[in-house]
Amino acid sequence: MPTGPLHEKTVRIVEDDDGSIVEQETEPCRCVIGSDHTADGVTYEYRDSETLSVYDAALIWGSNGMDEDCTFGYSEDELRGAL
Repeated sequence: MPTGPLHEKTVRIVEDDDGSIVEQETEPCRCVIGSDHTADGVTYEYRDSETLSVYDAALIWGSNGMDEDCTFGYSEDELRGAL
């Protein structure tokens, strides 16, 4: 049950390469902070930046002992499928 006053929390941010915010998505929140804030788990997206393919990510992930910190945003199923 909501406990705090209604306010907005940021859930998604899209940035350009220079770090300026191009797009920001919020959702209603009623946490006890009670003011606009950035939530844990905000998804950051960077436009026009280099991305690592699932195949390259799978090679790195596999060579690092399938460490969960080396998934580069891919799921373990996606990485296993690319190996």
